[in-house]
Amino acid sequence: MGHETTMHGLFDYLRENDPVTWVEPEGFDPFWSLSKYEDIKFVGSNNDRFLSAPRTILFPKAFEEPLLEQFGTRNGLETLIHMDRPKHLKLRRVSRDWFLPRSVAKLDVEIQAMCKEYVDKMQEMGDECDFVKDITLLYPLRIIMSILGLPRESEATMLRLTQELFGNQDPDLQRQSLDGESMETLLAFSAYFEEVIADRKKNPTDDLATVLANAEVDGEPMNPLDQMSYFIIAASAGHDTTSAVLGAGMKALLDNPEQMSEWRDNPDMDMEASKELMRWVSPVRHMVRTATDDLELRGKKIKAGDNIALWFPAANRDAEVIANPNELDLKRDSKLHLAFGYGSHMCLGQHLANMEVARFYRELLPRLKHMEMTTEPTWVHANFVGGLKSMPVRYQFR
Repeated sequence: MGHETTMHGLFDYLRENDPVTWVEPEGFDPFWSLSKYEDIKFVGSNNDRFLSAPRTILFPKAFEEPLLEQFGTRNGLETLIHMDRPKHLKLRRVSRDWFLPRSVAKLDVEIQAMCKEYVDKMQEMGDECDFVKDITLLYPLRIIMSILGLPRESEATMLRLTQELFGNQDPDLQRQSLDGESMETLLAFSAYFEEVIADRKKNPTDDLATVLANAEVDGEPMNPLDQMSYFIIAASAGHDTTSAVLGAGMKALLDNPEQMSEWRDNPDMDMEASKELMRWVSPVRHMVRTATDDLELRGKKIKAGDNIALWFPAANRDAEVIANPNELDLKRDSKLHLAFGYGSHMCLGQHLANMEVARFYRELLPRLKHMEMTTEPTWVHANFVGGLKSMPVRYQFR
């Protein structure tokens, strides 16, 4: 239980005692830390006043400095999460239609088929598997690859590249500083997508890769670095976060068996239950914003240029807004949670993620007779996208 209790215990303490706190961690540039729902929502909804670009994620200085040198930005990439207006809106528009509820609805049949494939795989594995490594890391990846129009053969490459990019503070997945190897990860990603872009310009098809390869911004072809970053955020963010919700969500269901059986027996709960797991897991741990002017927040004086970290798991357990936040309640009215962020940067893929999670459990739960963890699951050591690294389970199907 360690990881969850320490993270939520810390956030409970901060919300209560120091909701706007100045932090100077060793090896990092300092920042303000926000843990109250309303404050996080306020900053998130004022994107012109609190910018994304200068510093989007809390990286160690040793990680930021080589990026600054190589790319001219401490973020390294220029993806949608790193952009501000007007560019952010223009680039978001490029793929927006792909992620609207009506577009996601068209994928429903394919998503259900994928769910069946991975639950079948689990059944074929006998009575034990690593639920995270064998199932939940792979299923959302398969779906985003399919939307992009990328072949199955590339999945292993994509998984490795994503884990190295997002797991950059996990000793098993990466080193602490940005060494030659992780710079190579970025370059490998780039080389892979350059081939895809060249191909889709020559042979356009009906997939998201074609849309991105041929996109125009202000009447000009999209800038190649922007294009590359777009592919990387679609491919990586498109599965990493959903995987995290499926893995840690299953742990939450095993810890709350009565909720699990209720969901199993009530398919109409699917979408709400899925959103409650999003709130519960809050896979995106934080985003950083930079203040453009001086302001006072809960008596603290934030200066122009200061960095502000928004902690989403803290917002999602704020009892002032969310009743009994430390209880998993799959029938909860799920409109309030901030797991997808808030404001103009709200997650583009939220409808897709909700459907992937809802459909997966709809396939799994009715078929599952029994499931238990065989050892304590392990968590990814990360401050950006958090989830389980491994969860060995034993199970029986009906």
